[in-house]
Amino acid sequence: MMNNTPFIFQSVKWADAQQVLRQIRTEVFIQEQGVPVAEEWDGLDENAAHFLVRTLQGDAIACARVLTESEPRRYRIGRVAVLKAFRRQGIGRLLMRSIMDECLSLPGKIALFLHAQIESRHFYEQLGFVAEGEEFMDAGIAHIAMHYEADDPSPKT
Repeated sequence: MMNNTPFIFQSVKWADAQQVLRQIRTEVFIQEQGVPVAEEWDGLDENAAHFLVRTLQGDAIACARVLTESEPRRYRIGRVAVLKAFRRQGIGRLLMRSIMDECLSLPGKIALFLHAQIESRHFYEQLGFVAEGEEFMDAGIAHIAMHYEADDPSPKT
């Protein structure tokens, strides 16, 4: 949980929060963006770390997941979703900072990466992520690979 915000940020298990995580991702990715159901539900959720944002009233409004890759200390952030009514309030940025803080608090050099939708590239650049390679299509949406390598374990504000 982050302090001084009207939202509750929490790390959750898929088994405990599957229903609300599915609701947010269905609304954002499947309904709004047209991501095919089979691509959204890729079978990786049970082994991922999940993050959830709730209002003080308990309504689930945003989420993301983190997968540990085969390389030690390499984490893939994905499925970052904020419900439409709650966008442009800084929730996505605070969610990402919460995830980054948690990952970067682990000992040793940490590498974070993600596949950003092209329209969100600047958002991730402001957090210190760097684009690499060429644009590619994923689920019918243009993306770019981005990474964040932490020699200094504090994410940019």
